Formats: sequence, structure tokens, C-alpha cells
Amino acid sequence: MAQKASYRYKSKVDSAGRVLIPAELRAKMDVRPGATVTLSASRRGILLESRRAAVRAAQEYFCGLAPESEVWSKDLIAGRRREARRELAD
Repeated sequence: MAQKASYRYKSKVDSAGRVLIPAELRAKMDVRPGATVTLSASRRGILLESRRAAVRAAQEYFCGLAPESEVWSKDLIAGRRREARRELAD
């Protein structure tokens, strides 16, 4: 879930459409030069998210889909091993 911002940062858009992310915010988000970030449009404006945060959010979402008693990766690996055995037998 989105968290309420504890501090607002000001920045300007340059003529090429670039926005400078303040150093303090880059440090908090662990965004380094060359890092990939995700931008999303919302009713309140633009949401900027680090790739690490986006991956973590996706992992939390997908982990919540299956009951804790089920481990889908084991089923996936077992299925792939069966396919590999079939391919080798052909």
C-alpha cells in the first residue's frame, strides 16, 4: 500500500522533461545513478517508485494469492522436471 509522504520535496522540470530527485530522497529510496524507476499516474499526481520497491510490492501481492500451506514453486519445479525427462526420452 502507498504510504503517506512524511516530507514533500520540491524539484523543477527542465526543458527536456527531466526532474531531479533530491539527494536525500534518492538515499531513502536507495536509487543510484543508472537505476530504473517506475512512474505511475494517479489522481493525486505522479508516483515514483524504485525498482526494488516495485518488485517487493509484486512479491507481496503474489504471496498473498496462495494459502501458506501451498508452495507453488515446488509444483512448478516438479512439472519442469517431468517435461525435461519426457524431452530426453524422445
